[in-house]
Amino acid sequence: MDIIDKVKHLITLMNDNELAEIEIQEKSTKIRVKKSGSEISHTVSTLHPPQPVNNNPELEDGNVRLLGAKESDKYPEITAPMVGTFYRSSSPGSKPYADVGDKVDQDTVVCIIEAMKIMNEVKAGMSGEIVEVLAKDSEPVEYGQPLFHIKPAS
Repeated sequence: MDIIDKVKHLITLMNDNELAEIEIQEKSTKIRVKKSGSEISHTVSTLHPPQPVNNNPELEDGNVRLLGAKESDKYPEITAPMVGTFYRSSSPGSKPYADVGDKVDQDTVVCIIEAMKIMNEVKAGMSGEIVEVLAKDSEPVEYGQPLFHIKPAS
């Protein structure tokens, strides 16, 4: 079954079962169909396997720091509390909420996740220092996906 047939089949399933949204993933393809009012939109994405982490803890992609696997394993993660789009700042070109080297406390907003056109602030949930930004700005994130590594305050 090709992609178009799969999308048509998902739309039929949605209509037959009165669903507002449906998403499937098969190997490296993810299809998401969402009903908005009387309109139906769909997204087909090709999933790429994660790129190997650079073992050199230098800054890359602006101020996004990539740590080697062994180094990053010792730090707790701040994870995505929902599925949505990850934003490091309140608007394009604005200063990020949290950057590598920033000190945060439990109530510090570290990013925003947009879900269904609602901007949801994500708080650090612990005190410490941001040592790595794991998600890319304006990219989709999954529930439980690690967004930051944080060195807990001692």
